Amino acid sequence: MRVSIYNEPLGSGIGGSEFLAALLCEALAKEHQVHLFHRIPSLTVEKLAANSGTDLDNVQLSYIQVDSTDAQIPHNPITHFRESQNFLAELSKSYDVFVPIVHGVPPFSHAHKGALIVLFPTPSAPYVKPEGGIDFELARKRWARYLYQSWLWKKRMRTYQLKTAISDFSRRWTQRRWQIDCEVVYPPVNTKFRQIEKKPIILSVGRFALESEGHTKKQEQMLEVYSRMNGEAQSNWEYFCVGGIGETAAHKSHFERLSAVADASGAHLVANIPRNDLTKLYESASIFWHAAGYGEDQNTRPIFVEHFGISTVEAMAAGCVPVVINKGGQSEIVEHGISGFLWDSLDELKDFTTRLMSDDQLRAKMSEAARKRAQLFSRETFVTNFVGRLLKD
Repeated sequence: MRVSIYNEPLGSGIGGSEFLAALLCEALAKEHQVHLFHRIPSLTVEKLAANSGTDLDNVQLSYIQVDSTDAQIPHNPITHFRESQNFLAELSKSYDVFVPIVHGVPPFSHAHKGALIVLFPTPSAPYVKPEGGIDFELARKRWARYLYQSWLWKKRMRTYQLKTAISDFSRRWTQRRWQIDCEVVYPPVNTKFRQIEKKPIILSVGRFALESEGHTKKQEQMLEVYSRMNGEAQSNWEYFCVGGIGETAAHKSHFERLSAVADASGAHLVANIPRNDLTKLYESASIFWHAAGYGEDQNTRPIFVEHFGISTVEAMAAGCVPVVINKGGQSEIVEHGISGFLWDSLDELKDFTTRLMSDDQLRAKMSEAARKRAQLFSRETFVTNFVGRLLKD
């Protein structure tokens, strides 16, 4: 079959959605023709394969520039309907299967089968409030437009026979904002790591994103916690804060500012680390930190928390004990007190970490529990749950 995969997020680095797209491409390209459309100008097959640890030799990659999100509503609804149907139609018209991986509104699918993967629904459906529920006052004032747009929205979503979300957190918000029911299919994660002797290393992994790019990984706050820990009690524990960084002047300036904070705390700040080196860090590190969403209200600003957490699962698979924020998809991954710790404040992040640093037996026990838990999110599980369903009919 001819399969089109569209990775919608626009960014400057390779993150979770790109990993998901790459692993999906790899699984499907074994027996089918796969074409991946993306929105990162500098992305190449070689770069994506190297960063995701996948074989993409049989995958075609194409950059696509999107000028607008959809057709603007004119006075003539027939014209608008045709324009909406034709928006990004080239991504699906000549394909048997179309899989968009999106935050925004997916285009109409013209393939024989459409399979939607919702990372997190950033806009709401027409006349639906951001927190969920119909805005009846606005719908009453514009009743004709409301009826038309509601009809159009349902028609758009009916072009997808399989609708999934990457976590229960995303599923709940997709139901609220888009009023569609999705199945939870956790994204595929590399869970195959060597079991070697651990070192006194704390690790965090996440792109060095700007505020304008959506949620940030809160590296500055984690660096501050590490600095506090060093100030209170000197130890031989090191902190490696690694992630991808964009090529713009703004990204470089942001990284330089964080580097100054890292130097002051004694931490190691590493950008664009090769996949092999990252794997070695995962295997060597004992504790994993994640703080995306700190200081944010996930009930009013859910876009700013982690909607799943691929790096957390990778760390757990390598035997790192996760000490991660109790928000978004993180709380679905980690079993508090069993396979890691969930924290609500920076003081708790410090306290749980200090407890693990000082208790070798507890750390070893939770490390094994983390490895076991991570297997629930393996590539093989994803292939069974998503690819198996996708190719069923």
